Amino acid sequence: MAAQMSKQPALDVGTTKFTAPVKKIFDSQGTYDFQSSLAISRLNFFLRKYVQMVKKQKICHDPSNVPAVNSFVQLLSSLSALIDQTPPLAGPRRYGNLACRDWHSKVDSSLSKLLEDLLPQNDQRCIVELKYYLGNSFGSSTRLDYGTGHELSFLAVIGALDMLGFWTENITGQDILLIFDTYYKLVRRLILTYTLEPAGSHGVWGLDDHFHLAYILGSSQWSNDPKTPISPRDITNVDLVQGYADSNLYCQAINFIYKVKSGPFSEHSSMLYDIATTVHTWSKVQSGLLKMYAVEVLNKFPVVQHFWFGTGFYPWIDIKSGKELPVYENSTEIEREEELRTTQGPTISLANAPPITSATYHLPPGSGHTGSRLPVVNAIPSKSSMRPTMGPPTSRLFSNRSNTASPTLYQSPKGDETAH
Repeated sequence: MAAQMSKQPALDVGTTKFTAPVKKIFDSQGTYDFQSSLAISRLNFFLRKYVQMVKKQKICHDPSNVPAVNSFVQLLSSLSALIDQTPPLAGPRRYGNLACRDWHSKVDSSLSKLLEDLLPQNDQRCIVELKYYLGNSFGSSTRLDYGTGHELSFLAVIGALDMLGFWTENITGQDILLIFDTYYKLVRRLILTYTLEPAGSHGVWGLDDHFHLAYILGSSQWSNDPKTPISPRDITNVDLVQGYADSNLYCQAINFIYKVKSGPFSEHSSMLYDIATTVHTWSKVQSGLLKMYAVEVLNKFPVVQHFWFGTGFYPWIDIKSGKELPVYENSTEIEREEELRTTQGPTISLANAPPITSATYHLPPGSGHTGSRLPVVNAIPSKSSMRPTMGPPTSRLFSNRSNTASPTLYQSPKGDETAH
């Protein structure tokens, strides 16, 4: 398992060397080594920090009392405005709309200046790393997709700014929610405007086509709160979900699903339906989703191969020894990744999948999207006898047991069964 740190990491910009992030994870061995890196330890620290901060908090849409938060929200808003300046191209498209690449080009050309305006002069040496993680937070301009790896990059941005002391000690859980709420609104605009595909999605057997962190933060908002207005089971009630979508990230994510998909919720979102009907408290939902995140996001090659490493914020070094981790560049997995990226993992089998039902995405008029992968959902009946094993069973992830996965999920590719 990934090593944990208990103390807030902080960086001295004056003495820390920052370099443009580069690719280090080329295969499953790299994914395995990632679990013992300083980078993942820092990511896990900030994940758990923000999960704790948002407990019993609502999304507040008013400006923050922390100027740095408002400045960052304004930066995201300026990127959203670029969507208005970059309308989707007309005509049919098999995959995502190519205008999205123009949007990414505009973002890439403006990020350095936006970050220079955001950061104090003394902190600007880190922009070479920060702009990579921020630029990678909005999907791939090459594959025209968005998924949990891009969501992870945004977490890296917020954590990096935290390491700089940018947020100050006055930042609150509501500020964290305001930042993520602004980010998710921008990303959902991108998905709908440019019909972005799911990146590495497990289809109906996955948690969500695009997001995971949103569900962790949203469930944490209601975790251990005796005044929680709804229970996990209530997310099958469309009206209730819509009513709380403005104040809770979990409902916001579910509401997006209701907007873009049709058909029974139990078919097109079977894992979310199972959580709703079998997990009875938000605290258990949150803890189960954290366990799932460790297995299905942070420990999956198709996801973390796109997380690159600099020498400042998220270095590729062993957290215990302080030495640089090995890099294995010669791997057939690189060549196979594009072909398998929607189904890869130790867990998914489509061989016995039942026929497709009528569940479909509702895309904006004139989107011109004709491909079969984004508009059509393989809605498979949620029957336990038909389900392929996808990581640890849902019941185990959301139980009180401390283990997060079966031992085989943490075996070294070389056969070493010792967990990190």
